[in-house]
Amino acid sequence: MYREALGEYQTKFHDVKLGLARAMSLNLGQEVSYIENAFSLESGLDVAAMNFYPPNLNSKGTIRLADHTDPGFIISLVQNLDGGLQILTHQGKWVNVHIPPNAILIQVGEHLEVYIIQ
Repeated sequence: MYREALGEYQTKFHDVKLGLARAMSLNLGQEVSYIENAFSLESGLDVAAMNFYPPNLNSKGTIRLADHTDPGFIISLVQNLDGGLQILTHQGKWVNVHIPPNAILIQVGEHLEVYIIQ
C-alpha cells in the first residue's frame, strides 16, 4: 500500500518538477527547457530520500537530523510534526520554519543554487 502511494507521489512530483523547471527557466530569461536540459530531468533519474526525524540521543525529547544541506534540484517536504525544519540565515542563526498541517513545502536544492550562481 505505501509502496504504491509513494510511487504515485514520485511520478506526480516529477511532473511538478518539470513545470517548475520550465517556469524558472523562463524567469531567468532562458529558453523554456534550459534547466530541464541542464539537469536531464526528462531522464526520470530523480532521487527521493525520506527521513524520519528520530529523537536525538544527546538531548532528551529533541527531534532532529544532523545539520545538512539539501542536494538536488527541487525538494519536497511533507512534515507530520509541529516544527522541526530550520533554515540557516546568512548571519549564522537557525530559524524555525512553520509548515501548515497537510501542506507540502517545495524548496530549491543546492544543485540549482550552484548552477544559477555560475
